[in-house]
Amino acid sequence: MKEELEICVRSLVPFKQLYDDMINKGFHVQEDFILNDIYMVHNDIEVSLENEDVIFSNYVLIRETVGKKKMLVLKHKEMNKKGEIIKQESVKCPIDDCTKAYEFMKAIGYKKIFDISDHNILMSNGKNEIYLQDVKGIGTYVEMEQKNLLLKNNNGDTIDKMKNNLQGYALQIDTKDYFARKAYDAFKKIFNE
Repeated sequence: MKEELEICVRSLVPFKQLYDDMINKGFHVQEDFILNDIYMVHNDIEVSLENEDVIFSNYVLIRETVGKKKMLVLKHKEMNKKGEIIKQESVKCPIDDCTKAYEFMKAIGYKKIFDISDHNILMSNGKNEIYLQDVKGIGTYVEMEQKNLLLKNNNGDTIDKMKNNLQGYALQIDTKDYFARKAYDAFKKIFNE
């Protein structure tokens, strides 16, 4: 598995307002895309809010970047007692058909727990890359990964350096939680409806 560092925060303002603020601060659009994810866990896993640590420690995504690529993504996350992600790994496998991948996952003992669709804009100022994510029915998130997609440098070798980089832009974000999880927020919403 490939280890990854990333931080994610909730926006305190609507997507468009945050986007405009970043444009005014010298960022430009590198990519604009829709991401559709189906979250799946093994049939043996109890799907409940009380079991979220188990659910979100090992799961599979059937991911479609609309018009670009499709893949299966195995995710493994370890969290500390404060809910902060201390280790995150993934394995990615390109696929041709999300419907067939879904049927395959069901055949080998996995079940769908929910799906998420989000509009992503990858913003860059030449120094850092930041994803703006407008998650359908959930809200707006800002994500920074350690490795940049198109820039040669990275966004920081540690979580603290990444936090400092993001804080330096004075965006209207919730800096109390750098490990916001759109998947968990979507999961909670399902149980609260």
